[in-house]
Amino acid sequence: MSAKSPPELLAPAGSLEKCRIAFLYGADAVYLGGKAFSLRAYARNLHDEELAAAVFLAHRSNRKVYVAVNVFARDSDLDRLPPFLEYLEGIRVDGLIVSDPGVLVLARRHAPGTPVHLSTQANTMNSMSARFWQEQGIRRVNLARELTFQEIAEIRLRTSLELEMFVHGAMCVSYSGRCLLSAFLSGRSANRGLCSQPCRWSYRLVEEHRPGQYLPIHEDDSGTFIFNSKDLCLIDELGDLTAMGIDAFKIEGRMKGALYLASVVRAYRQALDTCRTAPEIRGAGASRRLDLDRVSHRPYSKGLLFGDSAGPDGNIHATADYEQTHTLAGLVRLDPRDAGADEFDAPLMSGRVCVEVRSRLVPGMDLDFLFPDGTTETLRLSDFEDLGGNRLECAHPNTRIRIPVHFPTFPLQVIRTSLGTQSRSHEK
Repeated sequence: MSAKSPPELLAPAGSLEKCRIAFLYGADAVYLGGKAFSLRAYARNLHDEELAAAVFLAHRSNRKVYVAVNVFARDSDLDRLPPFLEYLEGIRVDGLIVSDPGVLVLARRHAPGTPVHLSTQANTMNSMSARFWQEQGIRRVNLARELTFQEIAEIRLRTSLELEMFVHGAMCVSYSGRCLLSAFLSGRSANRGLCSQPCRWSYRLVEEHRPGQYLPIHEDDSGTFIFNSKDLCLIDELGDLTAMGIDAFKIEGRMKGALYLASVVRAYRQALDTCRTAPEIRGAGASRRLDLDRVSHRPYSKGLLFGDSAGPDGNIHATADYEQTHTLAGLVRLDPRDAGADEFDAPLMSGRVCVEVRSRLVPGMDLDFLFPDGTTETLRLSDFEDLGGNRLECAHPNTRIRIPVHFPTFPLQVIRTSLGTQSRSHEK
């Protein structure tokens, strides 16, 4: 990637369906994992045929697929890795994401034609380390989240390889995501993709000689939260980071759902496009901020980008609760009568459209249909029917219904609804 190329927007894809949604809402590339060797073992992940399908889908629309092989390998993994790496090269993935030097050696040996990217797990925090990895054959480095704006700028000035950084999503409390806490407390190693997320549990502090007496640190009715970090959100800094020469902006969240994916990707897509076409405009804009606020999240912060300017408590989340005002109502689907059509390439539809229900729906609810260009169409749900044509008074998750829509829509369009609307409709 040349220095003058627009930065890449890199989105998470925990499944083939999420891969499609990420592309529909504006991602330039996705990162995903196979059934092994990825640090998100509890994501659905993709089997070999789905990996090939993801690459085909990406390449026909001039997008890219990077496969995470970022496990910290043990000797028992080394014999199983070469066939997988050879398969990934055979289906022409656009890059491998690695953390472990041994995996890097195997990647260069068994997938020599595939670019290799270095995961944030490798904790790259200075230009000399970046140049070291470049000499080992790394094309792109995902920088450690601990770095400040000035430190990133220094690395950019002193290195020529591609630089990538996380700009949105959850942050682990441990060093660049490397964590032993899960292995100690639950026997599930975070460095093997099995993290039980103990940093999200609630804790109470008890002094040895005062059993039963809880000492407050940051406390609410649910307990004390020593570890919980705020979520990262750097959408307002995209202009400065783009001007600095960052090559790729990465969104966290392979375990997150379709509403998070569509909302965050389209917000950052619109913000990046504004950086290119109207760089004088600063900030995310109200509609983009609404998208980010209407997904389940912890309070947002700028992480450590500006050092200690936020103060000692600036990045600590003092409650366990996520902030959530909206939920995923459903996804638009091709009607079964259109069997054989490709959802990704299907034309716009209107009239009675098929919806796969993800939350309980009743008449009177407001449904927001999210469009890739940043616009949202709101529909007051009046009546709907099952696929047999029978009118319904309630639709339950994991069912499919037809609803009348007066504007064009498309397959895999994400639909959200307010949790307040759900409650009011339920009361009726």
